[in-house]
Amino acid sequence: MDYISEEIEEVSGRAFVDSAPVLDKAWAAKSGLGWIGKHSLLLTKQTGSFYFVSELILDLDLEYDTPVTDHCGSCTACIDACPTNAIIADRVVDGSKCISYFTIELKNEIPESQRGKFEDWIFGCDICQDVCPWNRFSKPHNEPLFNPHPDLLALDKKDWEEITEEVFKKVFQNSAVKRTKYSGLKRNIQFLKE
Repeated sequence: MDYISEEIEEVSGRAFVDSAPVLDKAWAAKSGLGWIGKHSLLLTKQTGSFYFVSELILDLDLEYDTPVTDHCGSCTACIDACPTNAIIADRVVDGSKCISYFTIELKNEIPESQRGKFEDWIFGCDICQDVCPWNRFSKPHNEPLFNPHPDLLALDKKDWEEITEEVFKKVFQNSAVKRTKYSGLKRNIQFLKE
């Protein structure tokens, strides 16, 4: 927004990166940035789906692009790989079945019916993205702020099982993992352990 104000003209608006109820994927697809894959995420030929989608909502008329065509074809890798069958139809995810929901948003106990389905995920899940053929084009980021806390990389299985609230606060100080809270992370770890 600052660049636009400096280079083009003064604008009013707001920037978003998963910070408000904006239909970011739908708008991104409509604008031609990519297409919605069968896993319901925005895909591009160049980078797959491992990136953030952000928006600028401005009071400025701009030239616009048109949507791109779908390039998933007959591939069902994401649907086939989902261990909880959360992808219930082409481009439709039942959020209440997703490992990310259970490990991040759910405040109660994880249902016993999900036991054995989480592989080693204790916060979120990227299985549908990991198997997507378009993600073979993704590249590691070069943003130092996205690097994990050094202490996180040193944790072994025992450390995870015995993680204290003090370690949790230190390691996840600037992380989205705080969303699940210490008690939620402990619950997730215990669920995998049992």
